[in-house]
Amino acid sequence: MLRVNPVTGLYTTIVAGLLISIFGGSRFQIGGPTGAFVPVLLGIMLQFGYENLLIAGFMSGILLIIFAICKVGSLIKFFPQSTIIGFQSGIAVIIFTGQIPNFLGLHNMINLNTSI
Repeated sequence: MLRVNPVTGLYTTIVAGLLISIFGGSRFQIGGPTGAFVPVLLGIMLQFGYENLLIAGFMSGILLIIFAICKVGSLIKFFPQSTIIGFQSGIAVIIFTGQIPNFLGLHNMINLNTSI
């Protein structure tokens, strides 16, 4: 299995932040939605490997372009505000708890080579 260096994530974050700044977006979309995909991407990488993660990323990019062309984002107005806040809070909790082992220095104790 191909291992990715953590510095790759930093480079990706920097490049993504620059591209979002250059090409704009909306006042609601900065770079935070990427954090919602971290647990999903980790699961894909652990189960299917890095090569298939790239394929899944490419396929999801195509879906996002199709959704943008069809203006699917306008459907968000039909969701209750409490649902949106709960979803965002859940993402924040997942990201926060995922960083606790790194903060406490326990990352060597976690075996990421286990099959899911």
